[in-house]
Amino acid sequence: MLKSLYVKIVFILLIFIVAVMCAVGAILMNGVSSFYMDEFTDQMDECFADGGLLMNDLSQAAMGRYPAAEMKDVLSSYGSILGIDRFRNYYVLDDSGEMLAGSDTDLGAELIITPNILSAMRGSDGNISVGGTDYSDWAKKITVANGDECIIYIKDSLEEMRQLNSMLFSIILQAMLVGIVIAIVLSFFLAKSISSPIQSLTYGTQLVASGEFSHKIEVNSADEIGVLSDNFNYMKERLRLTLEEVDGEREKLDVVLSSMKDAVLAFTADGEVLHSNDSASEMFGDEMMGGGLTLERVFDILDIPLVIVGNNVKLTSSDAEAEMTKDGFIFHDRIYDSKVYDVTFAVMRYVTDKKHATGCVIIIHDVTGRYELDESRREFVANVSHELRTPLTSIKGATETVRMDPEMDAEMRDYFLDMVLSESDRMTRIVSDLLVLSRLDNKRTQWAIETFDLKQSIRHLCEVMRSDLEAHNHKITFGCDKDLPEITADRQRIEQVIINIISNSIKYTPDGGHIDIRLYAISGKRFVRVQISDNGMGIPEEDIAHLFERFYRVEKSRTTGAGGTGLGLAIAKELVEAHGGKIAIDSKLDEGTCVTIDLPVECKLKNE
Repeated sequence: MLKSLYVKIVFILLIFIVAVMCAVGAILMNGVSSFYMDEFTDQMDECFADGGLLMNDLSQAAMGRYPAAEMKDVLSSYGSILGIDRFRNYYVLDDSGEMLAGSDTDLGAELIITPNILSAMRGSDGNISVGGTDYSDWAKKITVANGDECIIYIKDSLEEMRQLNSMLFSIILQAMLVGIVIAIVLSFFLAKSISSPIQSLTYGTQLVASGEFSHKIEVNSADEIGVLSDNFNYMKERLRLTLEEVDGEREKLDVVLSSMKDAVLAFTADGEVLHSNDSASEMFGDEMMGGGLTLERVFDILDIPLVIVGNNVKLTSSDAEAEMTKDGFIFHDRIYDSKVYDVTFAVMRYVTDKKHATGCVIIIHDVTGRYELDESRREFVANVSHELRTPLTSIKGATETVRMDPEMDAEMRDYFLDMVLSESDRMTRIVSDLLVLSRLDNKRTQWAIETFDLKQSIRHLCEVMRSDLEAHNHKITFGCDKDLPEITADRQRIEQVIINIISNSIKYTPDGGHIDIRLYAISGKRFVRVQISDNGMGIPEEDIAHLFERFYRVEKSRTTGAGGTGLGLAIAKELVEAHGGKIAIDSKLDEGTCVTIDLPVECKLKNE
């Protein structure tokens, strides 16, 4: 009952009435007190002003034979001006504060030394209003005939003020009682007008909570409560439509999950199966039927190096090969039951028993076909690498023969033929490095890690490729930071990557094009970024995502003579990532291509 709206409104109005009346009463009574105090002080200051009639008469009386008695007579004659009555009296005091004469000898005998009397004793006018006292007083020192000093002292008991305040208090109390009665009556009608539509809203919310959406609340007013009722009806209808959409989406999701070839498993925070589709039931049929399939068991079956600690998921090994995603990890090439799978692990949040809980979902994608294809491609790369050794050796021999041509200027011939011979040796090594793909996959690559100046390496590569650039009339520009740090990496492999990118820019940029190379430090000089951009024919958007796939070649909008084996970018990606770096391509068709390579200053191969 005490929590009802009726009682709250009544109490609020009662408290309001009482607070207002108390404030008004306090202001009025304080105003009366201030008025009396100020009026008394102003009246005394005016009556006892220097040069006034009263002060002249008091000065003459002070020179008489009996100054105290004569000054009393003067004060008595001015009693109406001073406001002397039964509440206000005058006294003539000696310089020690003892009464010599006064209008009320009984009260005068009980006089105490007040701050104003003390002020008069010191020679100043005692006209200070002291708050919190039950009297008002005023004092002034006057010198008498024999050289002694007397104090004229006026004291008002403020009884008249207290009587007036008592009357005001009685009036305010009566007004408060009348106001309380009126407030109770008005609050009843006010609470009724407010609570009735609220009760209708309460009833409507209870129906909505129980799943009943057909009831409509009647709107009988255009005020805020009427608007609230109208909005509630709108919200109820929107909620009904939303729930229907959610049910429809849930049905669609169930159909999608049931028809997916990928196995989907959802687990609670305790590792129990929360949901699974038909593919998951087929994959783990026996264990799911027996109720023994748990999240830990799935990790064990698929060799997933994860452990769940509370609401956190951690890799059990720092060397675990996992692709980070926004909500979890992707583990590639997990073998189970003679098949190969990509396993996606993600953290999910759901509601159970009206509480938020954290679980996880696992999607198992069968990539056996792709895995077998990759294996065949790797084998082909090894075979091609061996087959290309012989023609490259022949090219080297032919170049040595050309070197002996007597018709060419000796110095120029030696310069170019030395360069051709040097690059022939380099090409032989690059062809041999086609085996790197296989070795990287099997972690058998031999690395030659050293610390070198990448800036100097790129300048050297530009000089080496100058003949190709001039053959196509390309312009190449190079810029770099001044304080570029040296990097620790496999110099030959990094140069192989950069040569591959520049060669692509040369081949796929129409004659007379521009190739720009930029080199600068990033991430607090922990990485060095190499950007190689051109204004060539660009790459179609649909092909960009596949550029680093092995044997993938972009033929659209390309010249017929620019094709390759489709291994260059795949090798570049493998080499860069083996060093702990990243490579990315941004391109627009007919506008050009930009390749970005981020290399760590200290590659992760240094400690291997």
